[in-house]
Amino acid sequence: MYLSPDDIRQTRLATLDNLLAASQIWVDASGRFADLGLRAGRQTLEEGRGQLEDLIAQEPLRFELPPLQQMSAWRGDSAEWMREAFEIIGDAQQGLLATARDQVATLDTILLRQMDRAALSADATGEAAIDHVKQAIREAEAGFKELTDAAARGTDMVEEQIRQVSEAIAAEPGTESAKAPRSRRTRS
Repeated sequence: MYLSPDDIRQTRLATLDNLLAASQIWVDASGRFADLGLRAGRQTLEEGRGQLEDLIAQEPLRFELPPLQQMSAWRGDSAEWMREAFEIIGDAQQGLLATARDQVATLDTILLRQMDRAALSADATGEAAIDHVKQAIREAEAGFKELTDAAARGTDMVEEQIRQVSEAIAAEPGTESAKAPRSRRTRS
């Protein structure tokens, strides 16, 4: 029982690809968070500048609460930023789950290949034991796939709840929001 140079090379390449994919997921999520923060910061600064100009232009100087419409718009913006932040986190989680699944499949493939090679030189009892181990590996991989699918569904449910909450916060009284929930699945 041995690993051929090609087995080692293929396993290393697949593992490096999966590590690169995981790193890229975090780089993308970080970029999206930076963009979200930049947009929110710019909008907040613009709102503050407008309020300061309005305050300076008043004769006589009075401190008043912003109009209800403006406060409602701020509430809606905040809810949208919250929803978008949770979407970024959910997308990153989905990507990492898919990458983890790919890596487990890579390792299981090489392990099953080694079991096949071992079975070639095993007696009947050893071959039966190897078949049981191979079946256990396949069942464990199927169980891991079910877990990642359940995690993906859980992420979808949390995102849907966040979407509903943010829409409820942002909605004007008496209006309905019509955004459809998005659905995702991890890669097979």
